[in-house]
Amino acid sequence: MYKGNNPSAKRSQEWIAQSLISLMLKKSFEQITIKEIMENSELARQTFYQLFDSKEDVLEYYMDILFLDYLERCNFKIIDNLCEAAKLFFQFFNENTLFVESLKQNNKTCILQKKCQEYLQNDHFLKFIQTGVHNSEEKTFASAFVTAGLIGMLVYWFDTDKSMSTEELARLVCRITNTEE
Repeated sequence: MYKGNNPSAKRSQEWIAQSLISLMLKKSFEQITIKEIMENSELARQTFYQLFDSKEDVLEYYMDILFLDYLERCNFKIIDNLCEAAKLFFQFFNENTLFVESLKQNNKTCILQKKCQEYLQNDHFLKFIQTGVHNSEEKTFASAFVTAGLIGMLVYWFDTDKSMSTEELARLVCRITNTEE
């Protein structure tokens, strides 16, 4: 995957990612061809191979961008407990509905789980789980517990056509974990 800073290449990566996500809402990930992605993005096919190695690479790229945006938001908020973390989490992914829907429709939410685990090890996001955690291994287990729970709730929320508000979901997380709001 291209990692440089050329503005034209970065813009092309974004267009390719948007193209793939829009196609994933219409057909299965496995059936989407690189040719279709590039026709939909109105870029030359060779551009794909200059920027990405595979369709999975495009999803990884998009999730990296998404999580960097998410972590930037975390840096501007004081997150002292799981309730606040859950509220920010659900609000953020509610704003990225098309992406979550495309993953859900293609049975790719496991990739979201993997990226959550990777990015949400961030101490700013999970500093509140330090209480009762005695070492780095326990921190990893605690992080896995929190991220798996949040992803599970997120996917079920989308399955139920967002039957609750983001605030109601966050309050439910508080009640489930006996956390003060």
